Amino acid sequence: MPAVLAVGLTVVAVFTSSCAVGPSVRPPVAVRGASAVDGVPPPPLPVPAVPPGPAVPVPDPGTPDVLDFVDCGEDLRPVLPVPAPPDRKLRYECADLPVVGDTSNGRRRQSSIGLMRITLAGQPPKPPLLVLGDSDGETGTLRAARLGSQVPLGVLRNFSLIGMDRRGQGTSRLDCAPPDLRSAIVNADLAAGGETEADVLLEDVRSVVQECQLTEGETVTSYDTRNTARDVERARLLLGVRTLSALGLGDGSRALSVWAQDEPRSVGRLVLDSPPDPTVDAISAAEARATAAEATFDAFAKDCASRPGCPLGADPKAELRRLGGQLRDSPLYGPEGDELGSGGLMNAVLVGLDDPAGWPGLAAGIGAARAGDPAGLLRYLDPLLGPNGRFDLALATACNDTAQRISPPQVLQLVRKWQPDHPLFGAWAAQRLLLCTAWPVPAEPAQVGPADGAPPMLVLATAVSPRGPLQGYQRAADQLSPARVVSWQGAGRDAYPRTPCVTAAVNGLLVDGTVPDASVLCPP
Repeated sequence: MPAVLAVGLTVVAVFTSSCAVGPSVRPPVAVRGASAVDGVPPPPLPVPAVPPGPAVPVPDPGTPDVLDFVDCGEDLRPVLPVPAPPDRKLRYECADLPVVGDTSNGRRRQSSIGLMRITLAGQPPKPPLLVLGDSDGETGTLRAARLGSQVPLGVLRNFSLIGMDRRGQGTSRLDCAPPDLRSAIVNADLAAGGETEADVLLEDVRSVVQECQLTEGETVTSYDTRNTARDVERARLLLGVRTLSALGLGDGSRALSVWAQDEPRSVGRLVLDSPPDPTVDAISAAEARATAAEATFDAFAKDCASRPGCPLGADPKAELRRLGGQLRDSPLYGPEGDELGSGGLMNAVLVGLDDPAGWPGLAAGIGAARAGDPAGLLRYLDPLLGPNGRFDLALATACNDTAQRISPPQVLQLVRKWQPDHPLFGAWAAQRLLLCTAWPVPAEPAQVGPADGAPPMLVLATAVSPRGPLQGYQRAADQLSPARVVSWQGAGRDAYPRTPCVTAAVNGLLVDGTVPDASVLCPP
């Protein structure tokens, strides 16, 4: 029986809102609450009907027994990311998907990746709905387990959720970087540094690359979007379905986009949440993320200031900059010796900004660190650096997905160039470009283009996100000619199923097989 990886996750808040057909790009609407950041939300309005668009394939149950799913609920239930609500009794089954073409000469060979099937207990087989996560986020199996507790019952009555881990996740987690080097890279900060600091960071990265090549051999280059897309198609074949429906998040959405481009006739009902902008190079993508992160922190600061007793005072941005300066000179250490430096501070804040429901806790963690207690912020770094950390896979995927390599002098130039406009996250975004400098250059990284012949699909975009600007999600949809955008004017990530408007549009596609004629705008 496949082992189940235990990862603690935060319960995602659900917001009341409405939706309307209209343009997909609008200025962020800020309201107070778990998804919102300023003002008072208007009373909820009825959700108007979305005019139907083109038809999509009818899902078929396939032949899932080929993959030999076995019950794993007893092992999983104690570590469920979200408890199942009383309106449903869920069954959890696990299987392994064989990995093809892995001929590494390293010490470890990955032969399979994990799958998890979540169904309503006692229900006959239903068509599969694949769930694929981000390389730096929760595994696909645990994301599917979480969605099983959160999606409307209509989805579970029509589909079996199939969570799929990526290569390097779950029971086959990529684990090749020495822990001390992971910590040093995450805590690095070139904001006030020069050539010496950049050389030290590059040397740490080189050491990680050498260790990973020694451990993984040629396999180290296989942790990428192209191979993930191929794994999706192999999953479809072994599930025995003519077309496969799927939900993707972040670069999991990018992998599904490449799959749709390569195998358009295999695509069923497809939902892509927050796909990366495929039209920009690495430098432009880094600056766009710095811009988005600054805007999200501004929203976080307004939210904190609007609450009684905000621990960051009237100017949270100034407080964060002061704390960064202190940690640059004198890092803090947790009870287990975990370091929180100025670079680690920015990484922790970015993780916290992903989840607006937890913004009060993030503010408290920053305030506690100002008083000398780093424990609250170190908890945000645990998903990266802890026993089941995601650092290695996120690094490998990012570097294997681009052939662009940036030299230390270029990075330092970008640090100086971006800091005036992005005082919090400009240096962080620039120095991340240095992390791929010593990584093997891929011969043919995946490129996202039109999915000619694929059915219409949905792209979910969030107005305020530390991952990227709203316009980037729109450009990702534009590259996929049959895509429609559902633009949520809220904050954070994971738009589905957090608001009735987004949920109505997604369920319309998944359950009813309807796609709106135009893009949909969902207020907070």
